[in-house]
Amino acid sequence: MKNLILLAWVFISTQVLAQDPQLFEDTWYLQKLTISDMGYFPPNNSNPITEHIFFENDMIFETGYCDGLVCEIIFNTDSSFNINGFTELGFGCNHPDDNDFHVIYFDYLEEHLDGANPYSYEITTDNGIRFLEFTNANGNKALYANQLLNTNEQQLENVVLYPNPVKNELYLKTVAIIERLEIYSITGELVKQESTLINASKINVENLVSGVYFLKLMTDEGVISTHKIIKE
Repeated sequence: MKNLILLAWVFISTQVLAQDPQLFEDTWYLQKLTISDMGYFPPNNSNPITEHIFFENDMIFETGYCDGLVCEIIFNTDSSFNINGFTELGFGCNHPDDNDFHVIYFDYLEEHLDGANPYSYEITTDNGIRFLEFTNANGNKALYANQLLNTNEQQLENVVLYPNPVKNELYLKTVAIIERLEIYSITGELVKQESTLINASKINVENLVSGVYFLKLMTDEGVISTHKIIKE
């Protein structure tokens, strides 16, 4: 019996040692989901769960969005793992946009019930930031970073967008020269773009359907600033 326990311990230890140690060293922050080639970004409207952590010794992945999830995992001999099951902690969501994203993330993790195991992963580094990407057997992906990347962390000073909420025309006031403007839907789809905008520019959004959008400004100096707008 002792020999069987020892063999099982050696087998599990070998699987864990085969993993990238950065997986366990970092706390990860969810950046994007890609489901059926469609991108979904966390709205972050009501202080949802931000930290996602692998615990090497306990073989669990603590994750979630509005609701905490504890995933039981089994590591494989390559850079992949299987989700055996998970437990919901029952926190709930306080904002409908956060709840919509939570459901998408929950469904992504629950895909293992339909045979989406294993979840392969890859860790890359870009400008000093480490990124972790999962890909399951259905080709759906989850992207994390080892830093909390706020969409407004490079916010331009003295930018005014009005009216917001907007019906037909959005006015942009800024002292910066905007080389490019892009508007994305909450699912990450680029729905409008313009170039070379100056102070007091007018952007026609009449054709956009009602909902939440992210407006990205790129200056001639390479500064990127993202702002949330609501189309009535």
